[in-house]
Amino acid sequence: MKTRNHLLSALLAAALQIAVPAFAQDAPKAETLRPEIVKLVQEAQELVKAKQFPEALAKLKSADAIADRTPFENFTIERTRGPAASGAGDADLTADAFKKVIDSGRLPPAEQLQLTEGVAANFYNQKKYPQTIVWAQRFLASGGSSDNINLILLQSQFLSDDFASVTTALKAQVAADEKAGRPTTELRLQMLAESSRKQNDMAGYGVALEKLTQAYPKPTYWAPLLDRIQRQPGFSDRYTLDVLRLQRATGTLTTAADYTLMAELALQANLPAEASSVLEQGFAASLLGTGAQAAKHTKLRTQARNQAAADQKVLTESEAPAQKAASGTALVNIGTNYLGQKDYPRSISLIEQGIAKGGLKHPEEAKLHLGMALQLSGDKAKAASVLKSVQGRDGGADLARLWTYLP
Repeated sequence: MKTRNHLLSALLAAALQIAVPAFAQDAPKAETLRPEIVKLVQEAQELVKAKQFPEALAKLKSADAIADRTPFENFTIERTRGPAASGAGDADLTADAFKKVIDSGRLPPAEQLQLTEGVAANFYNQKKYPQTIVWAQRFLASGGSSDNINLILLQSQFLSDDFASVTTALKAQVAADEKAGRPTTELRLQMLAESSRKQNDMAGYGVALEKLTQAYPKPTYWAPLLDRIQRQPGFSDRYTLDVLRLQRATGTLTTAADYTLMAELALQANLPAEASSVLEQGFAASLLGTGAQAAKHTKLRTQARNQAAADQKVLTESEAPAQKAASGTALVNIGTNYLGQKDYPRSISLIEQGIAKGGLKHPEEAKLHLGMALQLSGDKAKAASVLKSVQGRDGGADLARLWTYLP
């Protein structure tokens, strides 16, 4: 975005390119300036250079008082008035002056576009969004191309509550960016998401939010996205622990209630090592062990520690019987236990064996956990392949897709 100083410099440079042929003997009479106007315009230009904008405007007002001005004299006065008005912070006068300059037809097309762009940016700097929209659209309709103007047009429409226009433009922008293989800027995706939400288009909001999270995976975007996943029709409660796992991986597990719920669900799933790990993290972050629930937190940590210690003694011994079982369920369960312990190679091996053996009651969940282990181990290519294969409408496929967004 151009600053006001940059804008003023551009307008001033354009205005000071005025040819003043007052003493050219062979110039057409209609294209000459009378000496009294030359004097006032030149004095005004010097005052603009010195940033004495009110004084420059006063000089030009004196020029306005001269009777019987020719079209060229008016053109010259207005072209000087534009940057003087801009420097004085008078966006309306700036626009009026340069509109007259542009409409005179005396400027080459490139200079007309430059001034049109400057007026649009000047209105934007003054927070006059309806006028910004008019001049930005005029610039674009005249064949201008500027990312800066496109952006201030979108922002002005957004700030004028014209969310429909913003959404239409940004959907086209995103489609073009995806086709070209280039990222859409974070600001544009933010506007697309919020414009969709403002129109109560929650499906569009979800799509935009997911694109935003995929391109710019920040906790700010992860939190509402994960919240939406759990509210989707058909979401299975069996994936609640997996949602919390993804919250933990994305830095959005932020409250004592989150930590205790994850620990309790892990204990219910016979994953005490994972429960113990998440509780220790909560205590280290000073979210647990304080306040009215401190005793409860401490009791839960002791329970998780004791169960994890006991579980570890029999975990290895459970592998041989699991290998001999008719189904792969036991292997997958043991592998998921190692996932919670962050022993990813062991987790990957056992879950893969369990899936290959078959007979699983929840095969999509097993693939999700395998993909998670691969992602967290750093094998992102294989993880992406496994996670993309997760099917169903109970939340598993949605979670699998989101795991691929992790950096």
